This record gives sequence, C-alpha cells and structure tokens, in this order.
Amino acid sequence: MIFLVPKWAHEYEEFWITIRRRNTWFIKIRYLAGLSLFIFLALGEYLLNFQLTPIQIKAIVFVGIVIIIYNFVLQQVRPKVGCIPGQFNCMHLSLLQMILDLSLLLVLVFYTGTIDSPLYVFFIFHTIIGSLILPGYLIYIIAALVTMAYGTLIFFQHFGITGNHYLVGLYNNPPEHLFMQNAVFILVFAIMMFLSVFITNRIGANLLKREAQLKDTLTKLNEAEVAKQKYIMGVVHEIKTPIAAVQSMIQLVLQRYLGPVSEAIEDKMIRAQARSAEAISLINNVLRISKLKLLNITTTEEIDLIEIITSLVEQQSEKAKANNIQITTTDYRTTNKKINADRVLIELALSNLIGNAIKYNFIGGRVEIIIYDEAADEANVKIEINDTGAGIPAEDLDKIFTQFYRASNIKYKHEEGSGLGLYLVMEILDRHNGSIKVKSPSNLQSENRPGTSVEVTLPYCLDTDQENKDDIKTLSIRGRI
Repeated sequence: MIFLVPKWAHEYEEFWITIRRRNTWFIKIRYLAGLSLFIFLALGEYLLNFQLTPIQIKAIVFVGIVIIIYNFVLQQVRPKVGCIPGQFNCMHLSLLQMILDLSLLLVLVFYTGTIDSPLYVFFIFHTIIGSLILPGYLIYIIAALVTMAYGTLIFFQHFGITGNHYLVGLYNNPPEHLFMQNAVFILVFAIMMFLSVFITNRIGANLLKREAQLKDTLTKLNEAEVAKQKYIMGVVHEIKTPIAAVQSMIQLVLQRYLGPVSEAIEDKMIRAQARSAEAISLINNVLRISKLKLLNITTTEEIDLIEIITSLVEQQSEKAKANNIQITTTDYRTTNKKINADRVLIELALSNLIGNAIKYNFIGGRVEIIIYDEAADEANVKIEINDTGAGIPAEDLDKIFTQFYRASNIKYKHEEGSGLGLYLVMEILDRHNGSIKVKSPSNLQSENRPGTSVEVTLPYCLDTDQENKDDIKTLSIRGRI
C-alpha cells in the first residue's frame, strides 16, 4: 500500500473530513467535465466551424463516456471508503481519480493537437488540485511522468511517428514547429508544472499543519479548562461544608435546643438561615456548571416531555398554592414524540424555568406552559412558559444569560438568587443542540403585570441522512486509531 498520509495527520479528523469533502467535490465537477466534452463537440461543429475528423469525434465521445462511467462508479464507492492509514482509504481514492483523469486528458490532448491543443493547460490545473491533497513526493512524481509523456507525444508528432490531429478551423494549415521550439515549449511546460506543484503543495501542507497546531493548542486549552473546573469544584465544595455547619447551628438555635431566644434574635436567625440557604444554592449551581463543563453528555435516553413537565409542576405546586398562583399545562401536539437527552439535565433546566415563573410572579398570578411542534418542519419541539410576573426590563434582556447577572427590577425585591439559573439552563440546552429565547412583556401581560415568556426549542429523535451516517462512522473508526 502506497504511503500517502503524513504521521501528523493520522489522528487529525479535520484532515480526513477535508479529503472526503474534496473527493465529493471532484466527482461533481467531473460530471460537468464529461458533459462539457459533448458541448465542445456541438459548439465546435456548428458554431466554431471546427472540421473534426471522424477519429477526433470518436476519441472525444469515447473520453466523455468513459469519464461519466468511471465517475459514477467512484460516486458509488466513495461512501464505502474509510479513512484508516495502512488500508485503502480516501487518500488512495484521490490518487486513483487523478491517475484516471490525467490518463484520459492525455488521450484528449493528443487527439486535439498535442502541442497545439488548447486543453494542455488542464495538466497544470490537475497538478495544482492534486498538490492540495497528495503528499509532495508523489505529486512531483506525477508531474514528472506527465511532463515526460506529454513531451514524448510532442516529439513523436514532430518526427512523424504519430499523426497530427490538430483542430482544423482553429488553425488554417497544419502548424509547423522547429525542434528547438518544441524543446523550449516542453521546458517551459515542465517549469510551470513543477513550480505550480511546489507553491501549491507548500501552501496546502502549511495550512494543514497550522490547523493541526491549532487543534493541539485547543486541546491544551481544554485540558487547562478541565484542571480549572476541578480546582473550582474542590474549593467550592470545601466552602460548602462550613456554611452547612453554620446552617445546622442556626437550626439548633431556632428550634430552641439551646434555650429560649427573643423575637429580635429569632428574626435575625431566620434571615441568617435564609442567606446561608442562598449561599448553599449558589454553591450548588457553581458545582453544576463546573460539572457541565467537565463532563460530556453520555447517558442519553428517550424522554417524554409532558411526563417530565407534569412531574415538575407537581413538585412546584406547594410553592404556587402558597401564593395563589395558577399553573396550566397544554400540549398542542398531535403526536407525543420523544426527545433524546440526559433526563437529569433536562429536568434541571425546566425546573429552573418553571421555578422562576413562580418565584418572580405576583400573588394571584398565572403560569401557562404550552408544548407544540415547530411549524417549519416539525423536527423540533417548543416549550413556552408564560407568566404574569414582574417581567424583565428591555435593557436587561440581552444580559440575563450572563453568569451572576440579575435583572435590575428584581435583585432588590428578591434578595435570594445567584444569577446562575438562566446561564445553567443555556449551558444544558446548548449541549442538547437546543435553544432558548426570552421576551418581556409576555403573552399573558396585563396592566402592571408585564410578565415574561420563555421559549425553549429541542430537537426530536430523528434519523440522520445516510451519507452523514457514513461520515460519522468513518470518523468513529478514526477515533480508534
């Protein structure tokens, strides 16, 4: 097996994705090239007044048909070719395509005049394209072989060993070339070929190496981020322990295990207990965010959204009843389709949103939860949570997903709150290819009760395109190298 893959690219997925993408692009372009030959025949005969000989017509038709046939075969084979060094892979497919193209181009150039053919420039075009894919040593060998083969045909034609199939109509008489003229032409052609290969190959190799270096840098940054998050988790967890101890001591005082306390002291203790509970809630949110940054979603399952939302509403019902807040849930979907996600994380995100709708609402307010399919293609489910609460000022809407940010109209009225809830929700939805939009006033707005509407979008469990499956399968194989 010819060695085509540099060592630095063995485990570089972007390199393989680029090669596969270019192979696909070449196949599409080749259909156009085959069709162009038949257009060339028609235009040459009826518009440009070329007087093509029968053998020229047969040669051009033959080349056009062969290009379309082997291109169709390559199109069928391409999805089945993997990206594993040491085996026949997409790099070898690129080499095979180039050999076939150059061989047929040599035939085409010979039957359109050889040195007088206007198509010889496509040799340079092919070597430039090949230089973007194939390793330098191989493309130099190909350029040398093409130069020798083309030069041989030119001198065979000069000495009368082969006929001169020049394009009658493009030239009035058979073009005559001196020996030295042919030699200079071949020398210039060779210089152009090798210069094109040198420049293009260097540029292509440098770009791919830079991409590999950027990937290594990104990997190191990710490792540093992991180390930072682990450090944060350790420190924050240690902070949580003494705060929890303080809360336990306050509880002992409030339950009068240490003797009676005055109303003034009890009031201060209750406020201290609330603030310590807020601190623990803040610590828990920081720990959750750190875990999200550290861990990838690996435990996914099919989830029934209406089941989760119903359960969350029941959990929040006591808090809602305490403030006489009415919660309604409506599912407008005709089919109860599932989503594929991490149940714990989705529950955490929706619990935050429903909890906020209750927490920042007014006494006697309403919370309305609506589930419906996206109108465009029904590939996504939308969950809309509307409330009749305090709303969010327009100047705060683009900041509410920032860590530790709280809207200006509630941070003084509601002392509890860390400003991490919506940031955590956004992180969870991003990891599930979902999105979130917030608007205020809400769809339930009324006088002095602007409210907030939150729209969550999540993708349904859908089959991916077969070609994408092939590419993913290929990359999965690469991950085991």
